[in-house]
Amino acid sequence: MRAKLSAFAAILVLGIMPAALTAHHGNALYDSGKPITVSGTVAGWLWANPHCLLDFDVKDESGKVVRWEAETSASPLMVNAGWSRRMFKEGDQVTVTMIPAKDGSPIGRMSKVVLNGKTFSANGAPAGGGGKGGDKKDDGK
Repeated sequence: MRAKLSAFAAILVLGIMPAALTAHHGNALYDSGKPITVSGTVAGWLWANPHCLLDFDVKDESGKVVRWEAETSASPLMVNAGWSRRMFKEGDQVTVTMIPAKDGSPIGRMSKVVLNGKTFSANGAPAGGGGKGGDKKDDGK
């Protein structure tokens, strides 16, 4: 009986695990059909796994400042695209292209950012066109 219970538990766990893994990395939160581009002022930059986070302040149509947060891929992937732990400073001006949250919250999954005239891809691949910029000598530390 104990062996049957263990086998059942193992099958149950293996059946649930793929759903749990894809739940974190899915884009169900975001509206991939409606990318947006907003410009603002950097308020914070978190270099972390599993995602880096950029907080920036954007003035809405009425002039009210709204704090946005945009996530990128994992920091090891971002290094390969020319990003670093020190690339953003509070007060930097940025233009961020992202897919926003479906519910209208000021959060999104970043696809690219323009900083100091340089375009950086946020999916872990070097950006095309504007150059990837960044400091390839910086290992993200």
